[in-house]
Amino acid sequence: MAAIAGSFLQLTVKAIIFAGIAYAGIICGKKFRDKKDAEKSQG
Repeated sequence: MAAIAGSFLQLTVKAIIFAGIAYAGIICGKKFRDKKDAEKSQG
């Protein structure tokens, strides 16, 4: 039973880490797109 719980905990931690990386990528992508759009509208 402990092995199952440990495996589940490990999987949960990995999922949280990957979700954090994905969220950071989305935020950076939006900022990059906004900056690019602002430069395009000015120039």
